[in-house]
Amino acid sequence: MSKSVSCFGAVLGLGLALCSAAAPAAVAQPAFPNKRVTIVVPYSAGGITDTLARSLAAKLATLWGQPVVVENRDGAGTIIGTSAVARTPADGYTLLFTSYAYTSNPVLRQQLPYGPDAFRPVGLMGSSHNVLLVTNRLRGQSLQSLIDRAKADPGSLKLASSGPGSSPHLGAELFAAKAGLRFTHVPYKGQGPSMTDLMAGVVDGMFDGMSSYALVQAGKVAAVAIASEQRHPGAPEIPTFKELGMDFVSGSWFGMLAPAATPDAVVQKINADMHRVVDDPAVRAQIAKTGLLLSLSTPEAFCQFLQAETNKLQALVKSGVRIELN
Repeated sequence: MSKSVSCFGAVLGLGLALCSAAAPAAVAQPAFPNKRVTIVVPYSAGGITDTLARSLAAKLATLWGQPVVVENRDGAGTIIGTSAVARTPADGYTLLFTSYAYTSNPVLRQQLPYGPDAFRPVGLMGSSHNVLLVTNRLRGQSLQSLIDRAKADPGSLKLASSGPGSSPHLGAELFAAKAGLRFTHVPYKGQGPSMTDLMAGVVDGMFDGMSSYALVQAGKVAAVAIASEQRHPGAPEIPTFKELGMDFVSGSWFGMLAPAATPDAVVQKINADMHRVVDDPAVRAQIAKTGLLLSLSTPEAFCQFLQAETNKLQALVKSGVRIELN
């Protein structure tokens, strides 16, 4: 029997059984793809989600012999782009390449313009851990000195994010809860504009992945600590929060999804070709520059991953951690 994954239902706590829910009977279709494919990124251009989507798109276009276009539909904490894909035909010709906000929005927002069964996962590409970056006027400040300054003047610490409910936003909220401080959240429509203002000193800091490490190396921003269990092999000089006395781990993931009724054969082909793309040494070298830890998965494993991520966030919310979406 044909199988379908309704993982938005799964992340809302409706159960992993939805990861293998029966799909309608398959209808014969032309070989996929036979026309242009659009990959919607619900963030602005220039950030890591956009960069990874474009690296995939370029190689998929070569494999498929068809144009593969990345379209940035940012805004409303990824809801604009995500809801746009939810309304498209479920034929594989419009896909969603997204990240952490896909799992955080259903937990943190009471209403969304798309249902719990709107999408099925195609494949997880990889994950990364957040680094606390600060503007150069705070270069040399220790983690404890930053915390002390923020506590002395509640709300004075301005932390940017790539949007409400994003991994940088959640990282900042969880950091503040751990440290017992209050900060001002400054949301942007993606990593690109938020990083521009961080470099300009408009904001004090930002949690971001290792994709921004090149800016640290260039001296445009400073890294305070990384929220991972161990130091990143590509940046061994950045200490972990745990080393500095704070038990704090946070990060993001990046992956491809499709409208829920997309045929199994199409989903499996896209997943297989994503694996082929990532096996290309040139693509791996390009992705390595972003600091992403590759962990390409099957659609079924991606569904289970999304459920686990949602469970963790739900547990944090139930524990009393308050997350403001502005």
